[in-house]
Amino acid sequence: MKNSCPILGPQCDLCDCAGRACQSHFPGMKVEWPELKGVSGIEAKKKIESDNPHVTAFIYPQDIYLPAINCCNRVIVYVPSEDCPNGPVTNSPVIG
Repeated sequence: MKNSCPILGPQCDLCDCAGRACQSHFPGMKVEWPELKGVSGIEAKKKIESDNPHVTAFIYPQDIYLPAINCCNRVIVYVPSEDCPNGPVTNSPVIG
């Protein structure tokens, strides 16, 4: 059975930052996860949400278009389309 990834994410809490620029919104918590590149999408989601409980990680196929809108309540995790959501993370996930 083929796995699938969500197409819709949570309602966006708009902000004017992404990655390290969001650190002031999350004192003492992680806002970037470059070390997760290559890790299973499912494992990356668990790690991100454990490190920062104020965000939700969403796993998307890497060929999907998402508008360039910064949301302080989400982290986008891209994986190969043919192995979604279990494939290896292809981006360096950041808040925004």
